[in-house]
Amino acid sequence: MIIKCKICGGKGFTHTGGSFEDIFGQDRKPCPSCKGAGEFDLNVPQEKLTTCKFCGGRGLIVSSGFGLFASTGTVCPTCKGLGVLERPQIGVVNLNAVKPETTHTSRPLDIEYDLAVSFAGEDRPVVRSYAEAIKSEGLKIFYADFEEVDLWGTNLYDTLDAIYRLKAHYCVIFLSRHYAAKVWTNHERRAAQARALMENREYILPVRLDDTEIPGLTPTIGYLDFDKVGHEGLVKATLEKLSRYKSKKTG
Repeated sequence: MIIKCKICGGKGFTHTGGSFEDIFGQDRKPCPSCKGAGEFDLNVPQEKLTTCKFCGGRGLIVSSGFGLFASTGTVCPTCKGLGVLERPQIGVVNLNAVKPETTHTSRPLDIEYDLAVSFAGEDRPVVRSYAEAIKSEGLKIFYADFEEVDLWGTNLYDTLDAIYRLKAHYCVIFLSRHYAAKVWTNHERRAAQARALMENREYILPVRLDDTEIPGLTPTIGYLDFDKVGHEGLVKATLEKLSRYKSKKTG
């Protein structure tokens, strides 16, 4: 199946700058995704493909500008600029891909938490009151301040990856300008996105504290606005979401 390159729009080249001279002149370079071909030949049936959730099907991660004028865009590291991925076969392990001892199963096997929350330290006052309310309902929530002793001395990179990717029913992400700027929050977000991609469901539950766009989270994903729903509304919505999920699992 032939698909047009999303990065260059099938032209096979991109421009080195954003001026009209670059666009209509000779200042161009081979497309970093298709290497100048302008298209890809995929040996995958259409029905087996799914839109890349990391870039929203654009094939490009852009932090400023758009299209030909994107000044800091990079080829999506997940789909390599294709905008699509082969739909994963849930529960099936490709034995040729990795050695058995390092194989990751496509479905989490060790759920420990009803929720894991991901947030920037600057937003702790909002998140702590939320976490305490959820905990008071008898639910198990991963909130780093509750886990200081257990986290003490561990390799946080690996520990947090396992928690956000494998060990919770849902991940609630508190989006803000502080969240976008932190290295650790982006590590947690990528782990959660890997889980969402594996299960192809609404694993990530975004809560907006301001209007900052977070790279990798498409603007079309459903979210709650904390300014509108408030503390009580957010807690109520979370409890209802968890109740529906558990009813589905046991139904």
